[in-house]
Amino acid sequence: MIRRALSLLASCFVVAACTSSTSSSGADAGRVSADQACADLAHARCHALETCAPPRIQIAYGDEAICETRVKEECVAAQAAPSTGATPAATEACAGAFASWACSDLLDDTHTPAACAQVTGALASGAACAFSGQCPSGFCAIAPAAACGTCAAVPKAGDSCADLAGCGPGMTCTVDTQTCQPYLAQGGACSKGLPCGAGLSCVGADSATGKTGTCQAAVAMQGAACDPTQKTGPGCDRDRGLVCNVTSKQCEPMVVAGGGQPCGLVGGQITVCGSSGVCTGATATTPGTCTAAAADGATCSTPGLRGCETPARCVGTGATGTCEMPGPSACH
Repeated sequence: MIRRALSLLASCFVVAACTSSTSSSGADAGRVSADQACADLAHARCHALETCAPPRIQIAYGDEAICETRVKEECVAAQAAPSTGATPAATEACAGAFASWACSDLLDDTHTPAACAQVTGALASGAACAFSGQCPSGFCAIAPAAACGTCAAVPKAGDSCADLAGCGPGMTCTVDTQTCQPYLAQGGACSKGLPCGAGLSCVGADSATGKTGTCQAAVAMQGAACDPTQKTGPGCDRDRGLVCNVTSKQCEPMVVAGGGQPCGLVGGQITVCGSSGVCTGATATTPGTCTAAAADGATCSTPGLRGCETPARCVGTGATGTCEMPGPSACH
């Protein structure tokens, strides 16, 4: 779930409904500057995520204000990228389309409003890119520890994502099979390699035997009964800030910890790290410690011992990577 949230939030033009927008419309949208359009997009996107799934904002950014700052910065860089199809008018139109995008579709990045469809650019296939909007396919294939990638075909379900930072709209890179997979609807046959959509739990799956489970509605009420193993019943809806306590077997408020604080299994329930922090040293029975994300330009670790502030990437190998914001300068 955490990986899925970060993957969604790192995509520059993933925006959604659940809120009103402050964007311009009509003739005004055609005259808006890149700075203003990106500010409007960042506000609409971050406020929508805060409304639909507050934990995703906390885990990736810390709070809504930081989200808006970081999203705007990435958006402005995307507007300035060579041969991009991104324009201020298109960005402003997307910001104004939020009212047609439901929370469940936002969180799974599906049923995208037409105004927010992925733009395409004029770079040649195979050319160096920093943003998908530069490519004729609408997809820039970037390796996890790379500053830039190459224009390539959009991955299909089942394609390997072992060497990709993301799979594109509507899909996630699964942890176990390292393949791109779409999110399943309620009633779908699920497993670690076949993930359920937002608000659902995969009940009855067994990795040891290969048995698939069934996507069922996650428990969405504090104090309600839940199954922390999801063997016979659903867990809790983390997008509503709930986790299943392994002792009480009830849904309790999620704890989002800061740098230096305990994480993992704490007090009978999972505690996650906020602001793109990484939980290090945790086991199945003992807590670990949150390592705060590195700032832009600071040293990070590609094995996942210290990450970067979203949407910056850890560029490099081993423990000597550097946090870099997405941008075209590293591709030339």
